[in-house]
Amino acid sequence: MSAKSAGRRDLLDRVIRKHRPTGLLAPLVYTQLIESVRANSSLLSPRSFRSRSQKEKLHHTEGCARAISRMACFHDRMVRSPYTWMADPPSIHSLSRHLFARFDVPEFAHRAWFGETVEARIFLDIARGINPRKAIVNSGLSSRLSKKASHFFANAPDRFGISDTIRWAQLRSFGASDQLATRIVKACQGFAYDEDFWQELAQFLVYACNVQPGKRERSIVAPDDCELKEIAAFVWQQKYVDASRVLGYRVLLDVPLQPNFSFSGRTLKSFRRHMRDWRNEIEVPVSTPIRIAKRNRVWHPSGFRPLVIVEDGISWEFVEILESNQLYIEGGLMRHCVATYEASCFSGRSSIWSLRRKIESSQRRVVTIEVWPESQRIVQAKAKRNAAPTAHSLALIRQWAIENQLAMD
Repeated sequence: MSAKSAGRRDLLDRVIRKHRPTGLLAPLVYTQLIESVRANSSLLSPRSFRSRSQKEKLHHTEGCARAISRMACFHDRMVRSPYTWMADPPSIHSLSRHLFARFDVPEFAHRAWFGETVEARIFLDIARGINPRKAIVNSGLSSRLSKKASHFFANAPDRFGISDTIRWAQLRSFGASDQLATRIVKACQGFAYDEDFWQELAQFLVYACNVQPGKRERSIVAPDDCELKEIAAFVWQQKYVDASRVLGYRVLLDVPLQPNFSFSGRTLKSFRRHMRDWRNEIEVPVSTPIRIAKRNRVWHPSGFRPLVIVEDGISWEFVEILESNQLYIEGGLMRHCVATYEASCFSGRSSIWSLRRKIESSQRRVVTIEVWPESQRIVQAKAKRNAAPTAHSLALIRQWAIENQLAMD
């Protein structure tokens, strides 16, 4: 045996040992399966990856060994002996069909052995003749299929695993074509939305991808694959990911930014505007993280009244900042030094206010304002990067100053 052959065989043996399951009978069944696979196919033969790179060898071997190990753990559901398997053609799908299938199973369902354990349970139920809708319910998976979606599921192409094929079938039942459903599933892979929100998102994406310029939404172009991925990632961050992780720096917020995020009443145009405004104002590049207070201090309100001014459907809000973390966030997002005023705010010498523009659920910081409570004067008003406020912003600030009887420098 050459050194290369010995090396390949050693690699195989290490991977096989690594995935040996625990328990009483599972290790014995695993050994029997490995013996049968090696005797009847080239799946775990050194010859099977002679022309592959080292990375490809490991990926191929790991996948096969992991799938066989999972099959061994369900030895009590086997309907045929491993030793009677005849590989034609040699594949994990063929082995799976031989060991477990009493009835015809869709080809994609055999991918269950490469996925999560819950997918394997769904496959085993379908293999013994249980309706896919009932098999999904029995598995405990939160996904659900309508009768129409169940038909698409049973006839789905061998393209995805069971979980992604459920999404594909749901999209098809919402009116998506095969090509569109495939695009959306690929864009949303890796995001474990809860079922109610996923169905809401799926219907919105089907609608968004079917818009036509000049018809349902004037001058709107349907999203491409890149934008579909952006939408999938954006809503996941807003609804499910802690604010501290999304913003790229440490804040004392262990809840998502918009846990109640919904597509209700949104058009593609309004949603695109919401994404754009959020990126402009809230999302901060990880390469330029915002410093956060070592100790979050909270101080008393100054006594000045907040104000909301509504113009043409746009709300302009004056919000007082009353804690260290929010002061640091304001300074970081506006790119100025207001965070250095923490001691002045805590002592009561200064009061910091933020003028924010709000359209629907999208909010944007516009101007940071410093007030001296003792002399009741506005001493500073700075836009992003210490720029001067616009004439419109100054007019709003004067209106708020009149409401609170404040002088302006």
